[in-house]
Amino acid sequence: MCVSFMNDRTMRKAQTGTQPDTQRMEPKFSYHAPRQLDAGLWEITGEWRTKFARRMTVIRLLDGRLVIHNAIHLRRHDLDWLKSLGTVSLIVAPNIFHTSDAGWMKTQFPDATLFVPGRKLADFKKAGHEAFDTELEFPEELANELLYLPSKGTSIQEAIFLHRPSKTLILTDLAFNMPDVYHGFEKVVMGWNKVGGRFGPTRALKWIFTKDRPALLETYRQILALDFERIIVNHGNILERNGRDELRKSVKEIFSEF
Repeated sequence: MCVSFMNDRTMRKAQTGTQPDTQRMEPKFSYHAPRQLDAGLWEITGEWRTKFARRMTVIRLLDGRLVIHNAIHLRRHDLDWLKSLGTVSLIVAPNIFHTSDAGWMKTQFPDATLFVPGRKLADFKKAGHEAFDTELEFPEELANELLYLPSKGTSIQEAIFLHRPSKTLILTDLAFNMPDVYHGFEKVVMGWNKVGGRFGPTRALKWIFTKDRPALLETYRQILALDFERIIVNHGNILERNGRDELRKSVKEIFSEF
């Protein structure tokens, strides 16, 4: 999630800041060089409006097609690098807070299919992009290689993915793994939110963005039934091992009834 705490003003800022943007020629935010995590799996960590930062994940399917999760506006030479990996075929805006560069990526690869949260379809249509509701339309035939799981019970409409060959779970805002980078009042707020020096879901997810707690907890149970070791998060460090145990423990910390 893109804000430290949510009042009316910050919510409006968050919603405005995540509209699809295809007009910028150069990236608005800096980012690090691409890094390969496993066979057919890469990540790019980028700056953002807050210390949360963000992460784009690239998955190469066995047939050579590429899936872009949480697109970042790239410089030309990195766009060339991306093209060298394979054919960009699917672009996923993973939840309502992380859609801002998906339109730009679609513009670079007009033949790719763009998947977005249902609540954002109108925004992309207004921007001139054909987009599809991830929950309704993501191709089921990829499930043996790239499993899609919808999150239930929250307002953020997050798309969850499991890259089966590398046993990698890909989350966006259902878990954070931020280092302890906060100070002063910000540290107090983040301490309440359980962000900073900790892996797992946040209190903001529980108290602000959850609309059906049993449904969300069932989503976490479905995730924990999957076979994964690594967890890619959007905000913070990738968890390279013991992903299921760490996720189970952290969910229990926030949701005592889990």
